[in-house]
Amino acid sequence: MSSPEPGFPDHGELGAAASESVGHYPGDLGTLAPASRRALVQLLKGPLITSARHPEIWRTVIADQRLLRSRLADVFLDLVIDDENEIAFTRPADTGDAVAAPVVLRTERLTFMDTVMLLALRQLLLRAQPGERVIVDRDEIAEQLEIYRRRADTDPAGFRRRINASWSKLTKYSLLSSTTTEDRMEISPVVRQLFDADQVALVAAEFDRILAEEKPADGTPADDVPDIE
Repeated sequence: MSSPEPGFPDHGELGAAASESVGHYPGDLGTLAPASRRALVQLLKGPLITSARHPEIWRTVIADQRLLRSRLADVFLDLVIDDENEIAFTRPADTGDAVAAPVVLRTERLTFMDTVMLLALRQLLLRAQPGERVIVDRDEIAEQLEIYRRRADTDPAGFRRRINASWSKLTKYSLLSSTTTEDRMEISPVVRQLFDADQVALVAAEFDRILAEEKPADGTPADDVPDIE
């Protein structure tokens, strides 16, 4: 996976397109070519660019990644490019304590069900071979998440509705992509990168606490709950 180059880019090395206005329409003071502007807009809109869905934009991102990294850094964002899986997306730059960076990207609050579903999908990706497409069935995921239904929850239909809502949300944000078979979806490789090791450990600890308080609805002992990787 490509990683941002250390330090700040030398704008003098970014080429004429980065230093001179090209004027594509009256009043245009921009310096990017139209293709680069479209790529920048798509990166800012998110959630991700894939070579399969956005072939022209993907090629532009690869060709102009140094320039795009510079423009995104101006608004406290990093460009992440996964060459192996041919995906690109933006995320907040890690400025530490050096700079107070404002929130630029729209965030989506995750429900409990969203989180456990994402972690279940992440586990499937981690177990796959590099470059392997991972297809998942909605019913299989629903069965796996059944362990998180509390014993006091006597509304299985409501629990399934929450699963369906999370499934739809992940589809909306391109984390799940449709296949030729209904209710079978391909997991986006970007799911691997949504949680770092520390975040996974925190979530796993919280799940352990919840499961220790009471047995799941099917009576499965907490010790039998799959580990979160």
